[in-house]
Amino acid sequence: MKTLHRTLVAGAMTLALGGIVAPVASATTASQPSVASEAGILRTWHATVQCQIVRISDNNVVGYDRADGTGNSQQAAINDAKKNVPVPANHYKRHCDAKRVW
Repeated sequence: MKTLHRTLVAGAMTLALGGIVAPVASATTASQPSVASEAGILRTWHATVQCQIVRISDNNVVGYDRADGTGNSQQAAINDAKKNVPVPANHYKRHCDAKRVW
């Protein structure tokens, strides 16, 4: 009965604290891993990159273009933004620099 009481109190405290996992002092749940240790906090990163747009025929820079991207890490957001830079036909992009990462 005391184990049940501890479990119920811990569950009520967890709900009252907004879902934060509270340790339960019960032998039956000690072998189960806690949810807080398994779950990581996910964050979405955003990035804006600017790339040179180069004409293939004469290898001249004809302008710059920017794009935005998102990802689970800073580098993933930058890579996604690089993929989103529009490139016209017979051109390529180079020297992509991250202008803003947040």
